[in-house]
Amino acid sequence: MKEHEQNYKLTDLDHKIHELMPDRIILKSLTRWNDAYKEFPRFVMEYLVARFVDPSNPVLGQSKIDRIITENWVDSSEKELIKSRIKEKGTYNLLGSVQVRLDASKDHYWVTVPAIGEDTVRVTRNILVEHGDSLLAGGAWGTCTIEYDSNYKIGSRIYPFVMTDFKPFQITRISLEDYIEKRNSFTTEEWIDLLMNTIGFDPSQYSFRQKTLYLLRLVPFVEKNYNMIELGPRETGKTYTYRNTSSRSFVISGGATTPATLFYNKALKRLGIIGQRDVVYFDEVGRTRFTDADATINILKDYMQTGQFTRGDQEFTSNASIVLAGNIEVDTESSSPKPSDRYPHWLAVLPAEINTDTAFIDRLNAYIPGWELSKIKKEKFAKGYGFMTDYFAEILKRLREQAKQTTVAARVDFGGETSRNQDSVQKTTAGLLKLIFPHKNVDTLEQEELKLCLDIAVEARQIIYDQMAVISPGEYHQRSITATLRG
Repeated sequence: MKEHEQNYKLTDLDHKIHELMPDRIILKSLTRWNDAYKEFPRFVMEYLVARFVDPSNPVLGQSKIDRIITENWVDSSEKELIKSRIKEKGTYNLLGSVQVRLDASKDHYWVTVPAIGEDTVRVTRNILVEHGDSLLAGGAWGTCTIEYDSNYKIGSRIYPFVMTDFKPFQITRISLEDYIEKRNSFTTEEWIDLLMNTIGFDPSQYSFRQKTLYLLRLVPFVEKNYNMIELGPRETGKTYTYRNTSSRSFVISGGATTPATLFYNKALKRLGIIGQRDVVYFDEVGRTRFTDADATINILKDYMQTGQFTRGDQEFTSNASIVLAGNIEVDTESSSPKPSDRYPHWLAVLPAEINTDTAFIDRLNAYIPGWELSKIKKEKFAKGYGFMTDYFAEILKRLREQAKQTTVAARVDFGGETSRNQDSVQKTTAGLLKLIFPHKNVDTLEQEELKLCLDIAVEARQIIYDQMAVISPGEYHQRSITATLRG
């Protein structure tokens, strides 16, 4: 392994990571040579870098990627131009996300290709056989070939576009067992630093406390039906984390939300976002408008409790986690950062329909105090080795299937704690254990390791409980949540 030609000196941890896992890591600094590529999900850039860039001489490979993106990426303003080129040339290669759905009424599979603004693109059988699982389950990024055939009709309508080739951006050889085994070679601090690099942040720029809060953001990826909120200053990397950590997350950026878009569109007979993704992230949630508010919020509230939702006479089950995030003004005069005293409580920036609804708030498992995280500057982005994002996303998916809450229940005494407080603390603790100590079980987990995760989980739920006590003091009394390690 050679030093790359940038102003970064590989650390002992970098060398260790490269020695133990050279087949699934990437030097994160190599993916940010052009600010214009910030719009691309990180796993796309990492896939291209891993394929084309030599760390000891990155410029040649980066130039090749520049050419690939120039030739195959379609800006939103060029959709009609590209469709014209597909028609005139007969075929065209595109880079972007695609998703397949089954239209049962026509007994037909259709591809949605946002790059050209079309959702009735036909797809060849070989693509369905090879990539159908991923394309039907939320879609995938890759390069695709779109051809034009004006002879294909259903009824009197022409469906000229057909996807004839697709090459996904993904790693295929993944073993959770090997990932867990490799964890044994790292200290807790080293592993946390590796995860920080993986999600795009330089661990040397953050305190241990801040690193644990960044990892708390990942719990929705490894725990099913987990509900969380983070409020804090602007530009602390909230949206960056959820947009770039996994293609299985979906970011809703303000605007209006409806039961049809979130849950199920009865007219189109199509599942909404919550039925398709692992994590649904409400960005700038304070500006979110709930169309048909009573129905939307009641369905969401029930879903956050049960993992189920009903539309018409149909009932659906989903494992999607819900994350609410937004900006809150911080009192900078205080000795320790906290939300401004102008707020009656720390959830006041939520939409009016839910910011005092304790039945909704009580369904939140954790509150990340985002005011403890500093604004993201260029020097705070990761420079060293971390897991490739598509590899790590698949690991998160597989960790999601593991059950760690039984470990927490066996080792923690909750006394007479309420079921929601207990469930919330168990879920958060279990998620952090999967992330930081995936190699430990109920018998091998050390007390201090469990305590690290438990303390964060209790604190994150305590904020929720404290705010409910402020909002509704007659129903909730200020007290500390009970959670004690068993000897």
